[in-house]
Amino acid sequence: MTIREAIEAIARHMPEVKRPAKKLGLGERLIWTAIVLVIYTLMSHTFLYGVPQAASIAARNPVILNIIFAQRIGTLTTLGIGPIVTAGLILQLLVGAELIKLDLSKPEDRATFTAASKVFTLIVIFFEAAVFTVSGMLGRLSPNVQVLVFLQLVAATMLIMFMDELIQKGWGLGSGVSLFIAAGVAENILTSLLSPIMLPDGYYQGIILAIIQAVAKGAPIQDLFFRGQYPDLLGLTSTIALLFLIIYLESVRIEVPIQYARVSGYVAKYPIKFLYVSNIPVIFASTLFTNIYFFSNIIWSRFNPTNTNSMLNVIGMFNATRTGVYPIGGIAYYLTSPYNLAGAMRDPIRALIYAAVMIVFCVIFAKFWVEVGGLSPSHVADQLVKAGMQVPGFRRAPGVIARIIERYIEIVTVLGAIIVALIAIFGDYFNAYGGGIGILLMTGILYQYYELLVRERLTEMYPGLAKLLGER
Repeated sequence: MTIREAIEAIARHMPEVKRPAKKLGLGERLIWTAIVLVIYTLMSHTFLYGVPQAASIAARNPVILNIIFAQRIGTLTTLGIGPIVTAGLILQLLVGAELIKLDLSKPEDRATFTAASKVFTLIVIFFEAAVFTVSGMLGRLSPNVQVLVFLQLVAATMLIMFMDELIQKGWGLGSGVSLFIAAGVAENILTSLLSPIMLPDGYYQGIILAIIQAVAKGAPIQDLFFRGQYPDLLGLTSTIALLFLIIYLESVRIEVPIQYARVSGYVAKYPIKFLYVSNIPVIFASTLFTNIYFFSNIIWSRFNPTNTNSMLNVIGMFNATRTGVYPIGGIAYYLTSPYNLAGAMRDPIRALIYAAVMIVFCVIFAKFWVEVGGLSPSHVADQLVKAGMQVPGFRRAPGVIARIIERYIEIVTVLGAIIVALIAIFGDYFNAYGGGIGILLMTGILYQYYELLVRERLTEMYPGLAKLLGER
C-alpha cells in the first residue's frame, strides 16, 4: 500500500462534515457562519476543567499566540487553529517544493491533499495536546488531571477542525481559520476601545471611555497619550494610521500591458499587486518565532527553571512573575517583539535585532512562497499563454513573457515583504490595538470577505454568473 492509499484509507474512516445537498442562500450561510463564530468565542472564554489558575494563565497568554493561532491558553481554545495552520502550511510547502508529487489542479489530487491535511492535523492535535499537558505550560498537574486535560484539548480542537470544515464545505462563508483570526483581532481592538474595566492608573481600559472619563473630571488628556502596556492615544493613532495605510497599499497595482493574440489592437492590463505575496511572509515568520518561543518555554520550564544551565540559556531564559512568564534572554528573547514603545526603549538592541530578523525572514519567505505558491514569473507566463494572451510587441512564448514579468515581480516581492514586516514591527512598537501583525491579518481577511460577499450577492441576483464563475 502506498502512502497516498494509506492516507486516503485513514481519511475514509474519519468523521467528516457533509456538503449541503444544495447550494445555500447567502442568508443561511451567514447564519451558520455566525453560529460557528459564537461557539468559538464561547470556547475561548471557557476555562479548562481541572487546571489551577486557568484564568491567570489565559491572561498572560502572549499576544502573538492570540493572533497567529487564534488561541487562548488555559481555555478550550488553548491549541486554537495552530494544528490546522501548521499541518496546512507544511503540506503546502512540501507540495510546492515537489517533495510530495501532487497536482492541485486535478480534483483527485486536491482530494488527496485535503485528506492528508486532515490526517496530519489530527496527528498535530494529539502531539500538541500531549505537550501542553505534560510540559508545565498549564501548571503542574497530577496524572489523573493530565488525562482529563488531554481529552479536553483533543475534543475541543477537533471541534474547531470540524467547524472550519463546516465553513469551507459550503455551510458558511470563507474559511473558519480566517474567521477565527479576524474575530480574535477584532475582539482585541474592541476591548482596547470600549472595555469598562478599571486599570491601576485610575482610567478605564477602553481608550474611548478613558477619554470621556478624563474630560468629565477635568484631567489633562496628555495623561492618556502614553500608558505603557495599556491602550492609549498613541495606540489609537497608530491603529487608525495603519488601517488606512494597509487599505491604500492593498489597492496599489503595477499594470503590465497585455493583449489577446488573436485580437490585434485590443490592449488590456495584467495587474500585479504591490503587496504581491500579501501577508504570507509575516505569517510564516511569526509562526516560526512563535514556535521557537513555545518550545523554548517548554524546555525552560522542564529543564532550566532557574536559568543556571548555560547551554539551555542560549535557547531562552525566562522570568516567572505573578503576572506571567516573560523572556529575558537567549534566542527566544530576541525573536519576541517588545510589544510596545516602552519595551523597545527599555532595550533598543533587542528592538533592532527583532526588527532586522523579522525583515530578513519576511524577504526569505516571500521569495520562497513566490516559487512554491504558484506566483513565479514562469507560472504566471504559462497562465497568460494558456489564456491566449501576449505582451504587445513581443513573441507569444512563456519564456519571453516570464522575463518581462520577472522584473516587476522581483521588485514587488522584496519591497512588499519589507513593507509588511515594517508594518508588523512598528504596529507593535507603537502599541497598535491588536498588534501590527493582527491589523495586517484582519484587514486582509475582511477585504477577502468583502469580495466574497459581493460575489455571492451578484450570483444570487444574476444566476447566470454562477455558471460563468464555475459555481454549482
